[in-house]
Amino acid sequence: MGLIGKICGYPMGLIMWLIYKLVRNYGVSIIIFTLIVRLILFPFSVKQQKSTAALQALTPKLERLKKQYGNNQEKLNEETMKLYAEENINPMSSCSTALIQFPFLFGIIDVVYRPITHILRVNKDVLARATEIAKEYFVNEGNNFTSRPELFIIKLFQTDPDKLAELPELTEKLADFNNTFLGLDLGLIPQYAFDAEQKALMGITPGQTVALVLIPILSGLFQLIITIYSQVRMKKQNPDSASNPSMNSMNIMLYTMPLISVFFAYSLPAGIGFYWIISSIVSLIQTIVLNKIYTPEYVAELIKKDNAKKKNKPNMMQMMYQQQLEQMKQQGKLPDSAKADSEKKAQDLKLSKAKQKELESKIIAEARRRQAEKYGDEYTDDE
Repeated sequence: MGLIGKICGYPMGLIMWLIYKLVRNYGVSIIIFTLIVRLILFPFSVKQQKSTAALQALTPKLERLKKQYGNNQEKLNEETMKLYAEENINPMSSCSTALIQFPFLFGIIDVVYRPITHILRVNKDVLARATEIAKEYFVNEGNNFTSRPELFIIKLFQTDPDKLAELPELTEKLADFNNTFLGLDLGLIPQYAFDAEQKALMGITPGQTVALVLIPILSGLFQLIITIYSQVRMKKQNPDSASNPSMNSMNIMLYTMPLISVFFAYSLPAGIGFYWIISSIVSLIQTIVLNKIYTPEYVAELIKKDNAKKKNKPNMMQMMYQQQLEQMKQQGKLPDSAKADSEKKAQDLKLSKAKQKELESKIIAEARRRQAEKYGDEYTDDE
């Protein structure tokens, strides 16, 4: 994964190392790690659920705008943005949780690729020598070896431990390293299950072959279940949501996730697909629970309370709407409604300045009156 993977990998590797020291099982460590990640992401999941429910509740208003301005795309976009600003809703916030997951995913990929570095914490010089030895044994692997040398070192130790006998620090730790779950080596890649030569080289058994094939299938399946559940619930609560442009773009992303999951699980070590499966199961349970709590009606009440608290503070959508108006003003395309608002604000500003001048005059007059009384001079209002 390059530099990004390493940056994300070190903090994730530290967490995995601490977990492994407690449970001494790689698969169980991944399960616990996944639960910790979902716990960290829980506030974002709550925010996503609130945003999704708010968008569902807003769909009827969006549909009315579409019918009213369907022939004027520019006006429709303006009024849609204005509605989002008034309701204090960001239509893209529901995608935030999916994006925030990527640093954790990159981190776990780096950990699974480099378990000797992150979990066994072997000296760099020892690891460099082990890499040289393994490279000679897996000379035909080319780029596969270059991208994940530590997994090949582990496999070399499993097939012929004498090859690494000169490195007792490494072999002692490898002998105690349990990188399996229910008999499956989580360092294996599912695509090897279809390659006879790779299966022979890696010592993949028939049982492991079945497990390796199931991992990408289950990974995509659970993602698909989450997507279907979300869509069925959305259509049940709001039948008109299917025609909402914002919902359509979000749906495309939702249906893409199962395919991405299958691709990752098929082409990367089994540990990553295993992480994705556990994450999907936890996410499904979490989504069902949050859907029970954050109904559109409940979210509507929360939005009212939030808006009351932030009454005098511009939200992000309001600022975006103002920027859009400013751009249209510069282009000479400011809509009539916005012109009226702008003129009203200008008039209010003039009135404010007039009132301020009047107040200043009164203050000066009062000061002169007091000065005249102090020194016994005559004073009239004309002065």
